Amino acid sequence: MESSPLSLVELRPRKKRVYWYVFEASSEFEKPWWQREDFVSEADHWVSVQRDGSEVGRCKFTLNEGFMSHPLLGDMPHGQLDILALEVALSVRGRGVGSAIVAMIREVYPLPRLTALNDSEESRGFWDSLGWVRHEHPNPLFRTERVTYSEH
Repeated sequence: MESSPLSLVELRPRKKRVYWYVFEASSEFEKPWWQREDFVSEADHWVSVQRDGSEVGRCKFTLNEGFMSHPLLGDMPHGQLDILALEVALSVRGRGVGSAIVAMIREVYPLPRLTALNDSEESRGFWDSLGWVRHEHPNPLFRTERVTYSEH
């Protein structure tokens, strides 16, 4: 039996007093990224990834269109789409949902260079499995757990 297709649903933050909220609390998502937002900019985007009405993934990214240049990433003639947070629901991990989310984002935004920040061994394994390029600070003294990846 083939599984139903995934769909990306863009969400808008809701302001409650001082903070902004995007995602509902869920035991399917364990990362702390999905709580409140202190600041929201026009470049920020949040998507809920749905299958048959159930949320199976979440992603937050910033989109900066137009020419950009970065010391580690080089020239980006069509801008940058930087994936700041990506998480697959606990119940569907290991089934290709994360890879499918990245492919869907690329389909919706075909021109900007895709980059991603990560902060754990598990997430580095995911980006490595996609064949993305790891960019670490050239000076080992300035390297941290947070590593930037790019498509190519």
